[in-house]
Amino acid sequence: MSSNTSKYPLQPPFTQAIALYGDRTGSKGTFKFAGFAWIHSTKVILVQGNVHNLNNASEWRCLLRLITLAHRLKKPIIFWNLPVAHIAAIQRRTSLAAAQTIQKTELALLRLPYPIIAVFDENCGIDYTTLEIVWSDGIVMPALLETQFSEQKKVRIAQRSTDVASAILELLNQAEAISATELVENRRKSIRFSATS
Repeated sequence: MSSNTSKYPLQPPFTQAIALYGDRTGSKGTFKFAGFAWIHSTKVILVQGNVHNLNNASEWRCLLRLITLAHRLKKPIIFWNLPVAHIAAIQRRTSLAAAQTIQKTELALLRLPYPIIAVFDENCGIDYTTLEIVWSDGIVMPALLETQFSEQKKVRIAQRSTDVASAILELLNQAEAISATELVENRRKSIRFSATS
């Protein structure tokens, strides 16, 4: 993957960012941003997009490479306005190549021993919480998307945009306090429970 330090317009809660892009077939992907980002001194892999991303196998491969990088560098992942589980449910029916890549990506996410946080801001517009909470170790959403999941310990409601950074850091601290084995097992239990309900 190539990097670019100057093309990302920094916005709260991020204080620094380095874009990473590329795929073995040469695709840069259509993410709004994919790469390293810092919330003060906390470094994460950030993938920012929307429901129109991940619409082909090469974009899923790009995401898989970012997950692999997070694993290798021992960093958490933040999906910003990117409903990965929702898109996977739709895209896996489009082609065999997409289905295989999606399955590899889901397995990599399931086995990632570092936190996965989903963030939805007021620009998202649609509530994907039901599917996304299964795959994530924490979820941040604005008050206008508040749902019945707001009582769960891995959901934080950001009343204002300035609350997002503290909500992410709180969820990261909460998830990092759990052993890697337990983190992965919690995701497995959540997926099994979702499949049976």
